Amino acid sequence: MLRLGLRLTLRSGREAFVRLAVTTAAVAVGVALLLGVLAEFHAFQAQSNQPCWACTSGDPVPATLPASGELWNNSVDFYQGQTLTRLDVAALGADAPVLPGISKLPVAGQFYASPALAALLRTVPADELGDRFPGTMIGTIGQAGLTGPGQLAVYIGSTPTALNAIDGTTWVTSIGTAPASEVFTPFFRYAFGIGVLAVLFPMLVLISTATRLAASRREERFAALRLVGGTPADIRMIAAVESVVSAFFGAVVGVVIWLLVQPLVAGGALIGTQYFSSTVTPAAWEYAAMVIGVPVIALIAALVSLRRVQISPLGVSRRTTPKRPTFWRLIVLALGVAVYLYGLSVTSHQSIGAATYPGLLLTMVGLVVAGPWFTWATARLFGSVSRGAAPLLASRRLADNPKAAFRSVTGLVLAVFLGTMVGALVPAVNSTEASPTNGALSNVLLDQVGMSGPAATRLLGGLSAIGGASVYPFYTAGLPAAGTGGGGSGPGRPAGKGGSGGGVAGNASNRSGGGVQIGPGKALAGGVTVVSCAVMRELAVLGQCAPGVAAVQTQDGSMFGDNPLYNTQPFVGASNDPYHGSLAGLPLQAVLVRVNSPATLERVRTYLAVNAPPQVAAGQGQSPTPPRTFGETLQIRTQRADTLENLVYAAVALTLIVAGCSLAVAVGGGLVDRKRPFTLLRVSGTGVGVLSAVVLLEAAVPLAAATVLAAGIAYGTSVLAFVRLAPAGTAIPQLGHDYYALMGAGLVIAFGVIAVTLPLLRRMTLPGNVRFE
Repeated sequence: MLRLGLRLTLRSGREAFVRLAVTTAAVAVGVALLLGVLAEFHAFQAQSNQPCWACTSGDPVPATLPASGELWNNSVDFYQGQTLTRLDVAALGADAPVLPGISKLPVAGQFYASPALAALLRTVPADELGDRFPGTMIGTIGQAGLTGPGQLAVYIGSTPTALNAIDGTTWVTSIGTAPASEVFTPFFRYAFGIGVLAVLFPMLVLISTATRLAASRREERFAALRLVGGTPADIRMIAAVESVVSAFFGAVVGVVIWLLVQPLVAGGALIGTQYFSSTVTPAAWEYAAMVIGVPVIALIAALVSLRRVQISPLGVSRRTTPKRPTFWRLIVLALGVAVYLYGLSVTSHQSIGAATYPGLLLTMVGLVVAGPWFTWATARLFGSVSRGAAPLLASRRLADNPKAAFRSVTGLVLAVFLGTMVGALVPAVNSTEASPTNGALSNVLLDQVGMSGPAATRLLGGLSAIGGASVYPFYTAGLPAAGTGGGGSGPGRPAGKGGSGGGVAGNASNRSGGGVQIGPGKALAGGVTVVSCAVMRELAVLGQCAPGVAAVQTQDGSMFGDNPLYNTQPFVGASNDPYHGSLAGLPLQAVLVRVNSPATLERVRTYLAVNAPPQVAAGQGQSPTPPRTFGETLQIRTQRADTLENLVYAAVALTLIVAGCSLAVAVGGGLVDRKRPFTLLRVSGTGVGVLSAVVLLEAAVPLAAATVLAAGIAYGTSVLAFVRLAPAGTAIPQLGHDYYALMGAGLVIAFGVIAVTLPLLRRMTLPGNVRFE
């Protein structure tokens, strides 16, 4: 029977070959897509578990420099919206630990750069980037010291004396090896889980549909074998061979397809970070699971589909109508919604909605379980309100076997559900982050400098000399004038400056701020902010002075927080007290710089990095905030939500591809199964247009019912989540253009697949074929 099964599968005519080729192709697509999702997840896991050297917690530097370990000054910078990690390091002895990714520590006048940064340094003008790093590049940082090939990072060598004079320098004796503590890691892990589920369900449906292709025709052949003496065991063996062979070929081809496209996937940035190519790969056991598990699934699907012909040789003739789906199928869906509502009631901003994920997963399962009942109900309703031969034939067949009708659109249902949730929530979440200042200040850079005297004058003069930059200074009054505000200077890191960006200003003895507290919504301790009314006229969204006033003072420091765009409100008005003194002699607290181009922005940032580098007081345990624009700050706030949107939209796109293949196989298989009745209907006078309308309606009715159901439940759950977590008074989320474009593309694909099969219907039902039926 094994040899007979192989012969019937591989060498029994064109119909068997076409069935084998279609099944193999369909399974290959599903396997390749699932391998891609698993590979992305493995890369994400590898990145999440990578040792975080930047998370090393150093100790305060002793009064007398030790003879072991090394000094660190860890800071961050920006370049064209990308975070740039900078570490100034100085070895204190021969046993100083070596940083990951390099073979030896750089000395003063040397630095290592990541490959991505090294490429920029070779092409970008020095006054936009290279001048920030003193010395000569002596090598690149290897994979062990980076989170991805696109990361911008630099290790800069220094002398112990120079580095110790900079605020925020710590003493490090061992480099940390624990992964970074990332609050969003569980969030993305859940999102990957949903993505795998979203692709896995439709893929299983695709495999099941493909292996049951032309089931009725195969049942007739198997029944004929029974009539000539074949036993039920023989039939099971032949069916098993046929299904396993096509599924095995499909799994192998799917693995080959994945290996061919793996470099393209590795070059992408699905969740905002490009992974190293070596990590974007499934585990060996997952490859084995695909090659072995997919044929097993196909075998089970084939045996289940052929269970009726194993009763007797007349099993095909005695086929009965499947049982009608019952109302009890809605229980799983209702339970999923209930679990989701409970999870929503106990969730918070801190838990990022994690408690709702079990309910969402159960709701997705419930949609699949309840789908046949909704298909049956919709078919009955459609048949009762429509007129004509095509609606009658379509509604009767849908009501006769709603399970088979819904099976072909299961993937599209899940895609609509996920796409609707993301399309409703992500734009709404991002809109709550923005403030009215977004458009007006998006190209305005904010930097806290904490300087006074000649240093402040030189800084303002240097910034004003940069073409395309408009400088708006903010001063501090009511504080004793200090020196230049320097904590000393190292190589390329002169004059320490004030403000860590939303926290306590640094060591007061080294700064002109004299202990000024700068934080969101807090007053300045010991002084007030003073600003020229001419500056406020240029920054109108931040408020206006009373008429006739030259300068005002304010104690509102909200705009100087770590997140200026989100917290900024107009802080100057007619009620502010005027300032009558000279601004020239006041300590410079902060500068806002409006730029006219990205190149100008980087020149300004480079000038500030050299002449007023960001630093943080030792022992504060926080990174300094580099100068960045209000637009970049908004980008930081919204990039996580955008990343989630990209992740789920990618899953939706994959689901649409799988669902389209499944629909094509289902429609094509249905036409082959009904070749005889369709041909007889055409011979008896039924037009091809009527038969085409039947095929279209049989696919469109369950698709429409499932789409409305999935979109309605998804939008409802999204609104509930938004109302629960969003600030009071926030507008209800609306679906954006991206959502309609994606969903529209899915529907176009679905109906395009159906339309492609219609020429096959015309050829199959030619009157000349009736003599063979």
